[in-house]
Amino acid sequence: MKKPKKKLEIPAYKDKNVGLVAFGILQIFMGGFCILLIPFMLFGMIISNTINKSTAMPLSLPMMAQSILFYILIAVWFILMGIGSIKARRWARSLIIISSWFWLICGIIGFIFWSIFVSPDVYKQIVLKEQTPLFAIAIIKLIITIFLLGIYVILPSVFLLFYTGKNVKVTCEFRDLKVRWTDKCPLPVLALSFIFVISALSMLQMSFYDFVIPFFGSLISGLQGAIVALIIILLLISLAVGTYKLKMVAWWSAVVVILLGTVSTIMTFSRISLLEFYQKMNFSEQQLKVIQQMGIFQNFSMTWYSIFWTVVFLGYLIYTRRFFVKHTEIKK
Repeated sequence: MKKPKKKLEIPAYKDKNVGLVAFGILQIFMGGFCILLIPFMLFGMIISNTINKSTAMPLSLPMMAQSILFYILIAVWFILMGIGSIKARRWARSLIIISSWFWLICGIIGFIFWSIFVSPDVYKQIVLKEQTPLFAIAIIKLIITIFLLGIYVILPSVFLLFYTGKNVKVTCEFRDLKVRWTDKCPLPVLALSFIFVISALSMLQMSFYDFVIPFFGSLISGLQGAIVALIIILLLISLAVGTYKLKMVAWWSAVVVILLGTVSTIMTFSRISLLEFYQKMNFSEQQLKVIQQMGIFQNFSMTWYSIFWTVVFLGYLIYTRRFFVKHTEIKK
């Protein structure tokens, strides 16, 4: 007698397809909003410079081009993730979780940086130059704080709460039966690979500023800077691929690279000020004056900033090491 075939057991879960569609539409809307921000941002910069040239950040082609490219990339990302969410794709859920964590962590740190190093001087300048009443400053502070918390903390937190839910995971698995490339790597390691890809892409922005790069106690630029930038980009891409494939050599290489990068940054900015760095990047005198008025040069330490991020990143590397060790043991 033939044994009866076992039926596929489907765990009990609440279908979250409606939620996936709703969040997908929201992300497409956010992508479209980013594109709409480009002309408004340019218009605002032009008006600001026309009304008050002494306090506005002067227009420059590199800054404009960099800002436009940034918003385009963010818009493309949100639209792609939105489409993936509507279709309940596994890869979309994984990438949204990773990017939302990245968004939240950077948002919290950025908010703290703004609150401690930037906003006090900005509000002080408004009071001194514009003679704005204190109650108006308090209202402005409240509005800006709510806006920043909403964009950089609350919104990514909402995304994480939804997409990390068990029911959302199971919904994507049963609506997208194919094993996707994001399923072939543990999510924490995929996030590590994602960081290396983002870091490689961020190096491209140096092309707008004559490839000025801190390099073990000095600032290199021009052709030398471009060559070093290309080497760094290729190295970061290789680390992204290596970590995705769970190669132990990639993990150790990442440790070495982050330590060398930190040493280079500390050596450079212990000898060279941020002012010299921005001057080398061809910032105009007016731009430097506006930045100085914000107090960044006096209050901000690139050395401690670099050490902080090194500790955070090394801690995360140590956390992900177990996945590399396990993969190595399985291969043996």
